[in-house]
Amino acid sequence: MVSATEVAKLPHDLAITNGMVSGRTKAPRIHVYHGCWVDHVRLGCRTNDYSLPWRTQFLVKGAAKEIWSGINAYRVAVSEPTAAELARWYRLRVHRVIPNGVDISMFAIGDRDTARKQVQVDAAERLALFIGRAEARKRPDIAVAAASRAGYRLLSAGSGSVAGATSLGVLSPMELRTWIQAVDCVLAPSDYEACSLAILEAMATGAAVVTTRVGYVRSLVAQVPAYGELTASAGDLDEFVRALRLLPSRQRAVAEATAFVRAENSLERFARHWSTAIEEALARRA
Repeated sequence: MVSATEVAKLPHDLAITNGMVSGRTKAPRIHVYHGCWVDHVRLGCRTNDYSLPWRTQFLVKGAAKEIWSGINAYRVAVSEPTAAELARWYRLRVHRVIPNGVDISMFAIGDRDTARKQVQVDAAERLALFIGRAEARKRPDIAVAAASRAGYRLLSAGSGSVAGATSLGVLSPMELRTWIQAVDCVLAPSDYEACSLAILEAMATGAAVVTTRVGYVRSLVAQVPAYGELTASAGDLDEFVRALRLLPSRQRAVAEATAFVRAENSLERFARHWSTAIEEALARRA
């Protein structure tokens, strides 16, 4: 990995850039969109108290960088909804959608009772886990309120603390896997996500993920319709509470989602997608 200013100084046959990094190269370039800045700001900043002029400037500057990054590049998006956002706001066509990949050998399906013994929690306790930074966009407030109303004790894993949750701190991948296997569900109420790696990792272990219908989750629900009952609209506390209460009777949908993620988001399949993308990007320049 090199900076945008360094890329032109090094010999290479292909460059891969992402986000707002847009160094120009004579060689073919693939640019990866891990989301769309317009909707990231428009939807993900709804709970912040930033002024309208500041938010507008923040949005426009970021959007301009993302448009510039995609020009003359082979464009990859991490989800179909992200591709649609880029077409809507930037009029940029995505050449290929490649969802994030998960190490399904690391995030293997596990037994909850065994995992609970490892982390020393009571077998009968109802537990929900919030994963990630405690930032406003990820809506820890919804996680706390929904868990409380539905009768779950909320745990949090990641940097920062969540008022009303028991903090596990920053966990190693193996520690995180064990905790995911130990809880009743992962609670992910983000206002905006393109393709959350934490959600995919949790689903790969066989865990239920009660989450917002945004980004890649919309694609998953299209393929596993029964899972829709375990999702909610962004910011809708009542829908999250309903989904948590339905969870014990929806284990078949959880199993179907796990099978889908382990088949569609494995690193093997991820590598095949990327091999094809690289071949196409090189062929375009040729």
